[in-house]
Amino acid sequence: MAKLKFAGIQINTIDAKTIQERDANLMHASQLINKLETVDLIVLPELFTCGYSRESFTNLNILAEDEKGKSFEVFSKIALERNCYICFGFPEKKDGKYYISQAVINPLGQLDVIYSKQHMAQFGNSMEKEFFERGDETISFEIKGIKIGIMICYDMRFPELSRKMALEHEIDFLLHPVAFSKDNSFPSWPHFVITRALENQIYLLSLNRAGEEYGNSQFCPPWIDYNTSPTILKDKEDIIIGEIDTDIIHKVREEYRFREDRKSSY
Repeated sequence: MAKLKFAGIQINTIDAKTIQERDANLMHASQLINKLETVDLIVLPELFTCGYSRESFTNLNILAEDEKGKSFEVFSKIALERNCYICFGFPEKKDGKYYISQAVINPLGQLDVIYSKQHMAQFGNSMEKEFFERGDETISFEIKGIKIGIMICYDMRFPELSRKMALEHEIDFLLHPVAFSKDNSFPSWPHFVITRALENQIYLLSLNRAGEEYGNSQFCPPWIDYNTSPTILKDKEDIIIGEIDTDIIHKVREEYRFREDRKSSY
């Protein structure tokens, strides 16, 4: 069986309007990572390089990057030095269009995968349809024998996506980077996180940025009971250090046979 240790950084992010402010976000992340204990995977939130605001999005022409931009260069070096994977959120520029993307860099400093958000939020404090295109590919990758999927923020509201990753991609761990501000959709978010983890019997990290209007990142195991609860942060800058253990996944799926009790038509 396999184990993986990760660090999810609930980071203070500047809503950047300039290259210098974007680079300040990169520098801040680098400083936090340098203080971390040894882990296999480091995760940063949705659009962490630029922040999430209308002002930032109106400056995408200078803040967005291709897959080998400045952010890749910074994290490629760190991944190589620390011998770990790094997953970070950034606005991706591709074929003249903008995407909300998460890149994964491997311990060799190489780009492993990029996932682009498939559902655009346009309600509450969200305005994504005005600036971004939707991605069209569901992806997963593997670290130390553990299969990992990625969805971004609003993607969580669609159970078909996490179900596809659980059953077709056979993931053990779902990364859910978000930039979730405290509008009227915020109170429902934790319930979706727990539901997606338990219904699919997987680990789920839902990682927000820090701040009074953000926070509350969560790490949910594949089952919760009287002795096991999700880890939930407050709104200040903080780090979740967690472990993925496939022995626990197999134990949960053996005891609660949701998967084999499904109707074949589901």
